[in-house]
Amino acid sequence: MMNNTFIFWVLLLVNGVYGVEADEVLSVSVMEGDSVTLHTDVTEVPKDTDIIWKFGNEIIARMNEADGNPSTYDGPGAIFKDRLKLDKQTGSLTITNIRTEHIGHYSVDVKSMNAKLKTFQVTVHDVVKSVPLMEGDSLTLHTGVTEIQGSDQIVWKFEDQVIRITNLNSADSRWSNIHVNDKTRDLTIRNIRRDQSGVYKVEANTISMILHRKLRIKISGVFSANGVKEMSERDGDTVTLQTRITNITGDDVIEWTFGPQNTSVVKTDRENGRIIYNEHDVRFTNKLQLDIKTGDLKISNFDTDVAGVYHIKIIKSTYAIEKSFSVTVSAQSGAPSGIYGAGVGLVVWALTVFFAARTISNEGKGVSVNIK
Repeated sequence: MMNNTFIFWVLLLVNGVYGVEADEVLSVSVMEGDSVTLHTDVTEVPKDTDIIWKFGNEIIARMNEADGNPSTYDGPGAIFKDRLKLDKQTGSLTITNIRTEHIGHYSVDVKSMNAKLKTFQVTVHDVVKSVPLMEGDSLTLHTGVTEIQGSDQIVWKFEDQVIRITNLNSADSRWSNIHVNDKTRDLTIRNIRRDQSGVYKVEANTISMILHRKLRIKISGVFSANGVKEMSERDGDTVTLQTRITNITGDDVIEWTFGPQNTSVVKTDRENGRIIYNEHDVRFTNKLQLDIKTGDLKISNFDTDVAGVYHIKIIKSTYAIEKSFSVTVSAQSGAPSGIYGAGVGLVVWALTVFFAARTISNEGKGVSVNIK
C-alpha cells in the first residue's frame, strides 16, 4: 500500500511539473515548391529546454539543452536533405522547397518546465487549379477562414507580387475593382479584365491552420463590357440566361436572385439533393427551370413582371463565380397608341401593383424538386 501511494505521488509530481500539454492537430496545406514554417508558439526558447521535431516516428531536428545549438537530419530516404532550418530562438522548423514526399504527420516536443507537444498534418498539392472565366465576370477567392483573429496573418499575391490591401479600391486602375472582405479576407474581383488573368496565391497562417493555395485565372471571351449582360426579349417568349460555365460539379451550390433586393428565385440544396424554387413570389410561378449542369436559367412566358436584373452565384470550395443579366421587354411594331394604348398601360400598371402586393419574402420557403 505504501509503495502504491509513493508511486501515485511521484506520477502526480512528474505530470504537474513535466506533463505534456497536447494541442489539437494543426492542418497545413501548401503548394509544391513552397517554403513553410511549423511554429512552436515559443517566442524565445528558455534555458534547459530540449526541442525534438519528428516526421512520423523519426527525429528530423532537435535542439539540445546543453549547448542550445540546433541540429537537423536528412530523414527517411534523405528526403529532407538540405531542406530543414531550425530557428535557434523559437525552435520553429522551416521546410524549404517542399515536395509531395513530405506529406505526413509532424510533431514537436518542447521539453521544459511547461512541456508542450504540438502536432501538424501536412498536405502538399502539386497541381495549380485553373479557373476559366470570361471578361466581365466576378470572382471571389476563398481563404477558408470564417473570421480572422488578431494574430492571424493572411497575404494575397498576384504572380508572386504581394497585393497590398492599402492599394485596393483606390484610383489605381489595376486594383480599383478588387475588394478584400474584412471578416474572412476573401478576395473579390468585380467585372474582371483580361489583364487580371494569371496566378493568384493566398498564404494564411492562423491559429487553426496554415494554408498556401494557388489558382490560375484564365480569361477567354467577353461576357459583358461593364459586368452586366444586356438582353432584350419579346413579350411571351421563352428566355434562357446562359452562364457559359462548363465546370459545375455535384458539390457546387447554384443560386439565382432577382431585382435590387436580390430575392432568391431558385437555388440548389446539394446536401439533400433538391432544387428549391421560390413559388411564393407569384411573378415566377411555373415560369422557371434551372439546368444544374450549366447553371442556365430558363424563363417561360417572359413579360414585364419578370423583366429586370438577374444574378447567379456558383459557389465552389475554393472560389465563387458571379454573373449578372439585365433583361428587358423589347418594343414591338404595331404597338397600341392613343386612348387604347393608355388603357393597356393602365392595365399593366394595375397588374404590377397587384402582383407586387402579393410578393412575400422567400426565406426558408419554396417548392423543391429532387436533383436527379
